[in-house]
Amino acid sequence: MQAANAIHVSEAWWIEACKKVKNAVVFLDNNTAECLHWSGGLTRLVNAGAKNVKEFSSFESGNKDDIKAVFMVSTALRDTTTIVLQDIIKASRFQYCIIITCAHPSVHAYARYGGREVDESLLMSELEQDILSWMGNMNYTIEIFYNPLVIAPYSEKLFFMPTFSKLYPLLNSDVLRISKLQQALPKGDKMKPVENLGEVEFHHLPFEMRILVRQFVVCIHSLLQGMNAREEVYTVGHTSRIIGTELDTFNPARQRRKTASNKVSLVLIDRTLDLVVASSHRAEPLMGRILSLLPRLYDHQLDSAVSMAPLCKVHPSSEWTLVPGCLAPQGKEIRASAVLNSLVMSSGKEALSLINKYVLEAASHKNLASEPEKKEARVTPENLKKNIQQFASDIDAFTENAGLLQQGLGVVETLCDPRYVHLDQLLSLEKRLLQSIGDPEETLPFTQIFQLLKTRGTHGVTLDDILTLMVYVASLGGPDVFTHKDEYALTNRLSHAIVEDKKLLSDVLLQLVGQEVDEVSALRSAQCIAEQLHAIASARDHLKNYKHLHIPGDSAQPASYQSLLQKLVYDCLTAPQAEITDLEYKSAGFKDLIKTGFSLFVNVSKPMPRDTPTMLVFVVGGVTPGEVFEIQQVVTAVNPPCEVIVASTHFAHPTDSVINALQPNPFLRHV
Repeated sequence: MQAANAIHVSEAWWIEACKKVKNAVVFLDNNTAECLHWSGGLTRLVNAGAKNVKEFSSFESGNKDDIKAVFMVSTALRDTTTIVLQDIIKASRFQYCIIITCAHPSVHAYARYGGREVDESLLMSELEQDILSWMGNMNYTIEIFYNPLVIAPYSEKLFFMPTFSKLYPLLNSDVLRISKLQQALPKGDKMKPVENLGEVEFHHLPFEMRILVRQFVVCIHSLLQGMNAREEVYTVGHTSRIIGTELDTFNPARQRRKTASNKVSLVLIDRTLDLVVASSHRAEPLMGRILSLLPRLYDHQLDSAVSMAPLCKVHPSSEWTLVPGCLAPQGKEIRASAVLNSLVMSSGKEALSLINKYVLEAASHKNLASEPEKKEARVTPENLKKNIQQFASDIDAFTENAGLLQQGLGVVETLCDPRYVHLDQLLSLEKRLLQSIGDPEETLPFTQIFQLLKTRGTHGVTLDDILTLMVYVASLGGPDVFTHKDEYALTNRLSHAIVEDKKLLSDVLLQLVGQEVDEVSALRSAQCIAEQLHAIASARDHLKNYKHLHIPGDSAQPASYQSLLQKLVYDCLTAPQAEITDLEYKSAGFKDLIKTGFSLFVNVSKPMPRDTPTMLVFVVGGVTPGEVFEIQQVVTAVNPPCEVIVASTHFAHPTDSVINALQPNPFLRHV
């Protein structure tokens, strides 16, 4: 029996959640709102009978006649979430409150009591009593449900869990901070200090990170439960190893695996093992450029904000008053879903042609075309924009095709952005740096970057661009490409550049340096960046199969790069298990069998991800559109016996890579 996919499971969760919202005012936090955005949108709640939908914020409350409220939150009921919940309830007159949380009771228990054994039902009952006291009458009604509304379905082969976008893999530079946390523990709780990432286990992690990992594990378990799946867990990377171990030993998951009938391979990979593609400005597929050039939709990890000015007669000075469009399909638009898929799975030329074809079909169906469309040899952004603008005169036609038209405008805005050419220039710089790695006749990569840092004004590159190139080279070249001599030059030159450009620093740089920019903060930030670059360069030191991503050139062909994810998926689908030593297999049952004498008589061998009908590849820390595109090409070429599904926390892109890679882990930044 084929397993239900993530889209079907997520849809079932939303159907259950929507049963609770009739005649209620609904409060959504940002993570849940983003998942709703990809799962039917606001219309879904309205059609289910919701009276009103509001932000989960201390500045919101119910109206005087609102007696029923539904709260959809992505976290455990603790700390800030509890404060906001209390503020809303006390400012309202609710008699019936329903709380739908993405945190399982076991996560609530861990968040409140750590690893101590507690009665989860008693804990939830205590929470209910607290909430009733805020409502002002202990005879009112309160219900708390666990429902993991954490999936943003993108297509049949791709989904995201943006609730966990803060879950970023650890780097070697984080080990010292973890050791400091251990030293700060009470004497009785102290453990042996960790010296490298290979020694870091779940109990070594910062407490807030442990809570998020635990919640992630429970949500993955719930997804697999919805798929009636019995998973085989494989990991590549230290943080993925920790997550995989937790899932493997999670008791409800072990119980599920005893009865589940569908086999699924879950492959977890750390983003930090390959930041080359994540920091590259490659042009294919088109979604990569969209992520680089269009702003994010407010408080969203996945979707982009699209200017709707071409369809509205608004003076350019007032365009900021327009509500932005987005890329997510509106309702059940089949064409919009196909276009969204093509933005990742197809070349830019193919995606542009497909959008234009669908726009012309929709215009013809509504009799909007003023004259027969001439067959163009090549579709251009200008042609597409002109075809889209036909819908400005017909509100019904626009409404019916809103998702498709917004996607089309997003593509036009991206391709016509003057910065598009600039990204091509950065791509040329990347290719030049790629060829210089390991070539004794070429100038060393970081020497080229330092020269570029000195002449950035005349070459039209920003500090952000240069930081992105540093991440690209450090990840591609490994430890040999960034020496201690380079470190001294970097801290000196970069700190001076930060001070020189302090009035021009982007939000990204201000996030790395801080709002107060002076020589001290600039030097401290440059030293931190150097430390992170060393960690990025050494991230694959423990690997054997995937230690080197740079393929040296020779007289016949230039140097090249192959992404770790592409190579890993290809190996998982084709190579013998014995050849992939970096793919760590997690299975309590397998380990138990090995420990017994039965292993002497039974032919025990590690399974492979391709042995199951479904292989779920989850990249912890973000996946790029380019990687999804490459995996699709691998699957097409290999034609494997299993279905390959890609998942991640969010889409990674150059700006995202700089922010996440060049500063300590989010849970260790204040250590």
